Amino acid sequence: MQMDQPPKLIVYGDFNCPFSALASARVEYLERHGFAAVDWRAVEHAPDIPSQGLDLIGDQRDELRGELDQIRSLLTDGEANQLTLPAIQSNTRRATLAYAATPTVDRPRLRQRLFAAYWMHQADLADPETLLSLGAINEDEPTASRWQDEWLALPRPIVPVIVLPDGYVSRGLGALARLVQLATNRAHDEMPDTTVSEAKGKPKADPTDLGGESPCFAHLFEEREGSPSADSL
Repeated sequence: MQMDQPPKLIVYGDFNCPFSALASARVEYLERHGFAAVDWRAVEHAPDIPSQGLDLIGDQRDELRGELDQIRSLLTDGEANQLTLPAIQSNTRRATLAYAATPTVDRPRLRQRLFAAYWMHQADLADPETLLSLGAINEDEPTASRWQDEWLALPRPIVPVIVLPDGYVSRGLGALARLVQLATNRAHDEMPDTTVSEAKGKPKADPTDLGGESPCFAHLFEEREGSPSADSL
């Protein structure tokens, strides 16, 4: 089926999350080829990180190293293995506020710079001089707070998260797989499968989402009472 307009996606991600970094790279591919119109909304999935950041030592360093190994296992043909272990775990509040204050047309470029600075060049995203050098100058608290509230209101809010045109929420590993699927479908002029089930009034179940919630602090939500299971979404 030939499509005239690219689908519009909302993506929530955090600059200190390696899975969000991979999502950003895949979003950049979609944007560059005109395969999707993406509204990337920066959030803080670990706001309790001190403003000066946390040294990555011991178990935390090993855990993040394991996440980077997992990222490498998710790369498809043509995707570069560019992520390296950062020096510290940065608090991303300043980066999020600056990104929110950036004009919409300039956000994709700044998003790419912020991810590259942290995951390729070990920069501290809480450092004002670093942000200034990247072009992150002003701050927009209202917009950043709105994005954070919207993200937290989603079922099991981990990062990355994609909200598809029909309202279906794809999370974690499922979100990463969705971006690949969308690129493949668009390249073949096919409509992405985001249809709504008439029986339940909900989007069709996405097999890639089931059990695919390991990225970026998903364990913080595993014990939350009343959280819906992946099968119920």
